[in-house]
Amino acid sequence: MNRCRKAVLVTLVGLFLCAVAGSLFAEAPSRGQPTRGDRLHQLYKRFLSQLRTLEEKYPRDHPAFFKMRQTVSELYQEAERQGPGDVVRSPARSDTPADRRGRSMRRGDDPSAGVDIYDACRGLRGGALREQLHGLIANQYPVGYQQAQDLIFSQLHNENGEVECVYTGRRICTQGEPSADDMNIEHTWPQSQGATGDAKCDLHHLFPTDAKANNLRGSHPFGYVTHPIWEEGGSKFDGDTFEVRPQHRGNCARAKFYFAVRYGKSIPDDEEAALRRWHKEDPVDAAERTRNDRIENLQHNRNPFIDHPEFVDQISDF
Repeated sequence: MNRCRKAVLVTLVGLFLCAVAGSLFAEAPSRGQPTRGDRLHQLYKRFLSQLRTLEEKYPRDHPAFFKMRQTVSELYQEAERQGPGDVVRSPARSDTPADRRGRSMRRGDDPSAGVDIYDACRGLRGGALREQLHGLIANQYPVGYQQAQDLIFSQLHNENGEVECVYTGRRICTQGEPSADDMNIEHTWPQSQGATGDAKCDLHHLFPTDAKANNLRGSHPFGYVTHPIWEEGGSKFDGDTFEVRPQHRGNCARAKFYFAVRYGKSIPDDEEAALRRWHKEDPVDAAERTRNDRIENLQHNRNPFIDHPEFVDQISDF
């Protein structure tokens, strides 16, 4: 990164730090004036807008920009927790910055978390619900594919230095992206079927997989297999259809439903029928909710079918 860009970044961060400090020690606003939180949020939005402009202008420096964005986001979260004279965060507030902005929520049905963005979805079904959900999740922050791979192996799926293949259960020891010949990234929605551009690096449908299992799955549809030519860890493949092991079936189904709504894609009828069964057989668990929270903090959108599993039954055709 050249000196000019470094200077711009230092200036941006410096201005935001000043704004954060000012917001923390500012007196309470008079009636009718913007609150501390309102001012801080507007400054944060301006910072992200200017940072995105730089990212688009200098794509080679994306990793540095991304780290800076994470740092400033942490500052923003901390500033939001602390009001003028506050020592601890109010217990009425939830854990994620998006909850406090009223833009997205961890569960969507917790009244103590603030404004529920899913309120607008109440009573909707079919195409109307699908359209409403699309509007809620369509403006994510693309992290870039290299960064997405790093995040999958170093944060989202790394437990005490180990990463588990979602298809076979095989574990490897790693602190970052391993050799692609050993374990790599599975696009639950295949790249050849539309997972390109921002969709290619959308963390909601990316998972770590054994290289052989990933290669076998390829772009084949998901479904039930009765006569496998390959089988490992509960997953099966018959040359045409890939059956996911029970522990990952629901996660896989909800990732596909998310992708179909987010990117306006269609799932073949036979595959959709299997995915609907998997969604019920393997319900949302704590690990999947935690992953949803972490992804929101990274790319600023959520998978609504994790927050509200009942939405699947309210959409008759994906």
